[in-house]
Amino acid sequence: MAHVLTKAPVKNFDRKTALTFEWLFGRFPTFWQVQFAGWSLYLVMMYVTFLTVAAAGTLFNLLIIKIIRTVIGFSLTCLMRVIYRRFGTNLSIQKVVLLVLGCSIVFGCVWTLSEMAASSLRNPNFVFANNLARIPRNALDYGLTLTAWSALYFGIKYWRQWQTERDNALASAAMANQAQLEMLRYQINPHFLFNSLNSIRASIDEDAFRAKQMVTQLAEFLRYSLLHTNAQEVALGEEIEAVRNYLAIEKTRFEERLEVDFQVDEAAEKLPAPSFLLNPLVENAIKHGLNNLAQPLKIRVSARLRNGVLLLEVANTGCLSQCSDGTKVGLRNIRERIEKIYGGRGSFELVEEGGWVCARIKLG
Repeated sequence: MAHVLTKAPVKNFDRKTALTFEWLFGRFPTFWQVQFAGWSLYLVMMYVTFLTVAAAGTLFNLLIIKIIRTVIGFSLTCLMRVIYRRFGTNLSIQKVVLLVLGCSIVFGCVWTLSEMAASSLRNPNFVFANNLARIPRNALDYGLTLTAWSALYFGIKYWRQWQTERDNALASAAMANQAQLEMLRYQINPHFLFNSLNSIRASIDEDAFRAKQMVTQLAEFLRYSLLHTNAQEVALGEEIEAVRNYLAIEKTRFEERLEVDFQVDEAAEKLPAPSFLLNPLVENAIKHGLNNLAQPLKIRVSARLRNGVLLLEVANTGCLSQCSDGTKVGLRNIRERIEKIYGGRGSFELVEEGGWVCARIKLG
């Protein structure tokens, strides 16, 4: 019984200790964790290496010397990091090498002179003139150390960038697969096809011309879907035309309950845009607008080109509270597609203004 009682607090203590270390390390960026760990290892290695040649009674003095050397190296590499982050971000690999060599030479000399200055403060009998011959050799040694540190710094940096790019590529591939599944859903949407075919069937006897129009519009919409299954981007004009055909079919179905307005700049139609980007927004507008409005549903599709930025908008009369949770997945997919393809040059927002629900897309 006593054994059980004493074992539990040990487990709790170990768990608290692990959480404490995890909290401490989590608060420091990776660079500082590696920086402190690396220079601590450097201090231990330098001290242990010189223990074999140190005279008796000088071990503490040797430790002080190595601590001073390590602190100087630590401080200079922190300053080098500032320089690398400021000037080495967008340089080619050749220029990065030149920057590293230049900084290593300069700071190797600074390291040597700083260590000599520290020695003069600790030892009043220290004479600079007697140590001038050691400056080139020490500067070379320290320069090589700083070169190794720089290689490690840029190596870790490029490795992390490669990892980020790989993760983004995998995420983009996943988004492309998701987008393809979404496009396939629109291509063979049984509900949409069933209603369209029923409307065509009902119109054959009443208005043969309208029935022919619906067949043409449905065929063009399905053709666009099939031709651009694997396309990441298409001309915006093709995307707009597919939306026109889709809305024309819905207009035939709902007649006076649906009003459609297109405001598209001619220059905007020539620009590339992600395929099937607007159709989910139009479908959501009809799905949630018609079910919750007594008056006719108005849908406005616009495309503007402003200062090289493509502005797209799908707006419908109504309010955001009419939209169910089901729209969130589709809207999130649109937002993620734009982010993966355009990064910071693209954005998506859903707002309510003056009785209109506006889905706005900006592609820079």
